[in-house]
Amino acid sequence: MLKIAINRPITTLMCFISMLLFGWISIFTMPVNLYPSVDIPLIKITTYANADLEYVESQITKKLENAVSSVSQIERINSKSFNNLSIIVVQFKLGKDLEVAANDIREKISKVKLEFSPSVEKVSSDAGSILNIFLQNKTNNISTFMQEVDDDIIPDFQRIDGVGEVKSIGFLKNDIKIELDIDLLNKYHLDALDVSKLIKMQNFKSYLGEFTNNKQEITLKGYFDANTISELEQIRLAPGVFLKDVAQISESIIKKDSSAVFNSKEGVLLEIKKVQNYDTLKAIKNVENKLNSINNKYKDVEFNVVYNKANNITKHIKQVVFDMILGVILTVIIVFLFLRNISATIIASIAIPTSIISSFFLIDLFGYDLNRLTLIALTLAIGIFVDDAIVVIENISKKIHSEKNPLLASYAGAKEIMFSVFSISIVLLCVFIPISYMNSIPGLFFNTLGMSVAFGVIISFLVCIFLIPTISARFLNTNESTFYKNTEPFFEKLEDSYVKILDFVLRKKAISIVFVLILCFGGFLLAPKVGLDFLPMEDDNEVQVLLESQKDLSLNHMQERSLKVLEEIKKNENVEFAYLLVGYDDAKDRKKAKIYVKLKKLEDRKIRQNAVVKELRQTIKAQDMKIKVLELPKFEGAGVDEPVQFVLLGDDIKDLKEASLRAQKVLKELNGVVDVGDDVDALMDVLAININKEKARKLNVNLVSLAQVLQSSFANVKVGSIDASKNSQDIYLSLSEKTNAQVLEKINIKTLDNSFITLGSIADFTLIKDNSSINRLDRQKSIKVTSGVDRLSLDAVKKHLESNIDYILGDKVSYTFTGFIDLLKQTIIGFGVVLALAFLLIYLVLAALYESLIVPLVIMLTMPLAFAGACVGLYLTSHPFSLFVLIALILLFGMVSKNAILLIDVANKLCDEGMPYEQALKIAGKSRIRAILMTTIAMIFAMLPLALSKGSGYEGNSPMAIAIISGLISSTILTLFIIPAIYGAVYKIDRALKRIYKRELI
Repeated sequence: MLKIAINRPITTLMCFISMLLFGWISIFTMPVNLYPSVDIPLIKITTYANADLEYVESQITKKLENAVSSVSQIERINSKSFNNLSIIVVQFKLGKDLEVAANDIREKISKVKLEFSPSVEKVSSDAGSILNIFLQNKTNNISTFMQEVDDDIIPDFQRIDGVGEVKSIGFLKNDIKIELDIDLLNKYHLDALDVSKLIKMQNFKSYLGEFTNNKQEITLKGYFDANTISELEQIRLAPGVFLKDVAQISESIIKKDSSAVFNSKEGVLLEIKKVQNYDTLKAIKNVENKLNSINNKYKDVEFNVVYNKANNITKHIKQVVFDMILGVILTVIIVFLFLRNISATIIASIAIPTSIISSFFLIDLFGYDLNRLTLIALTLAIGIFVDDAIVVIENISKKIHSEKNPLLASYAGAKEIMFSVFSISIVLLCVFIPISYMNSIPGLFFNTLGMSVAFGVIISFLVCIFLIPTISARFLNTNESTFYKNTEPFFEKLEDSYVKILDFVLRKKAISIVFVLILCFGGFLLAPKVGLDFLPMEDDNEVQVLLESQKDLSLNHMQERSLKVLEEIKKNENVEFAYLLVGYDDAKDRKKAKIYVKLKKLEDRKIRQNAVVKELRQTIKAQDMKIKVLELPKFEGAGVDEPVQFVLLGDDIKDLKEASLRAQKVLKELNGVVDVGDDVDALMDVLAININKEKARKLNVNLVSLAQVLQSSFANVKVGSIDASKNSQDIYLSLSEKTNAQVLEKINIKTLDNSFITLGSIADFTLIKDNSSINRLDRQKSIKVTSGVDRLSLDAVKKHLESNIDYILGDKVSYTFTGFIDLLKQTIIGFGVVLALAFLLIYLVLAALYESLIVPLVIMLTMPLAFAGACVGLYLTSHPFSLFVLIALILLFGMVSKNAILLIDVANKLCDEGMPYEQALKIAGKSRIRAILMTTIAMIFAMLPLALSKGSGYEGNSPMAIAIISGLISSTILTLFIIPAIYGAVYKIDRALKRIYKRELI
């Protein structure tokens, strides 16, 4: 193949141009995301029930949890019970088919006998909001505005290609409201239940059958419904009594269950979500293309885009691309300074864009998307790409001096070095192959970076073995320039100095090895002090402030209090704008509010996002209000809003609350822990109606009918609809007087003997506090204690909690960690498994390649040496270990073995030819020191932009680059001196073992 490539240059060139073409096409057709697609299989089970909290939890939530728990591959079951509502979210293990999961859940639920029907919904974790548009009315006609939003604007957005669900917050539906006058009801001896039944009896449509003859079949339908409010008013309730005589009927907002405020004005926030697996940037572009036409269509509506996910994605992608290009330029400069040959530098540089661009073809072919980690991986691998090319070019250059025919010289040079390049490539692939076994959320990150580098290594190997020799045979100029001649003495002196030091090290092997082991041990001791984190907070120009009242408030009061916080936030000089949402979650909880804060661009601020967050935490204060300042979730559906999530589990809610208070106390003792709280909702105000059952029995009161009367009076019961308008309007019934409890005493109750008594005559009314919700995790009651961290690693928080665990839990409570700490645990376990498998595979491959049991161990010693250096680098720069850093370490372990292979490979061959190992090591070191230093420095300079850049993604990118750079520095220095010493120390053992299993070739 090598001969064919050299002899047929056009064929070779066309093959690589084809790869470049397909790679270039892939760059512009691949889905683009910020991070790898984290597709967590989630199923949501929602049950609306006319029941109180205890009934919902015991008779609905528990039964459903027990039913679905036997479905295979369940990771976790979360649930929350409210009055009238149960929400269960079932999280499956990664890889579970969502359609199969939904069908399995439906099958289990169908076997449960429930009074109320649950609905099953597939939730795509990648279908978070991609674009938020705030709609505000330019006129004072709220009813028309809301009707327009519901009937026209939302459908217009839903028809756009790539758009899935459009969720509205602050939308107020305009329906028909029937407000009963309690005094008039009592006057005519009616109650709300009677009115409800009579309306339903006189306002309906019905299929009545059909009749047929020889020619046709005709369906009978009865239209007995009212088409206008006037017709509703004429519904007869009793002889001479009509609905209008006891009620006021009007078009009205029945209940305001959420609100949205932007620029001090209420409106409707539309959260636009994309279709599952659709390209995020393409979906956003489709919406933006249609937005102007939609805006022009509705002259009385103001459209403001207040969140655009594309901004964050493109910002990070552009920053990494810039760092990549700068890294390439710096690498080329370093290569030229070492080679001092323009033609050799150009040929070596060809390998970089060819490998990078062609890699995108394989990345796309295997179903990966274009994301930040993909680009970071290829940026980190620039040194690998140019390294392979340099090694081949240098060897070809040497052959050209002794061989007149450049094609033969190119063939001989490439063939001679092919084994080393192949060994290096195989070792790198062995590092990344085990990553495919990580079936977890952190594994998706590892997999993306690892496979991107692996694809790059494969392409790089092909480029170096086929393209570089083909070009070198024709265009490599080995003539020495003046610059080369003037600088060559420096490199010769470097080689001579290195050989002298190496000679000393080889003579003092034991002392040198012990000295290095002590240094490495010191580096390892720094690892626990570095700390562990999952993902650092990055400067995305946006944060969220979560508010939760510790008292039961009306929505209007909660909005009023939240607006004060919003105004305080807007005073911060780093804030561009902010908007408020109240009742934003699925349960429409009026006690919870969220403020989205858009920060000014980084270049327009003096401080970074984490400092702004700290400022906001210090300045935002509100009495009886839980306040959390958080970054936006990295990915939807994984429950990672708060960094620290410590979940208490038990059967008694009282025990859990006491344990929660103790846990919060322990957390507050730790410096660096902020926003400590739990997910226990505020107690709600409840007016308890206690019936005197003896009196009720004597007076023949039917308690079921009594409950139905009260519900019809206060629960805004739906009693029908009017279909005459463009869209159907529901009809709701309730009393007009609902502002105080005194109206309860006026309510007449019909007894079984058709007489009337007042509710006050058989009932007492008491204002009490009661739970407003119950949380459960994996079929146990739970309370989640949460907090943020400020310059404190998650590992330190976890250790602090576990050291006080006996004090926190008591006897009846257990615990678990969720969120980032749980993901961090998965990361560490996955990292350990990957390393163990990688070391095993590398050993197996190197042992096979070198026919030695000892040499692979010598080469692999570069990895712990590199890890020690990485620990030192992270410690000195105050960066903790994180998901990104651990991914970088995997790459580092593959990179550092290259230098040892280049050195040991030459020495091993010379020893096999009979040369003493000391002399062989000196010759190998002298011949390889330039290549080793050049490739190492090229790798370092390729990553300098990532390490030093203060732009987007600095918080995540910089620690990765620093870990690799410091690891490369330590491993390179030690490889040049200590690896030869160790090789010399074990040389006799290796040769002794070879005498056992080596025989004459047959």
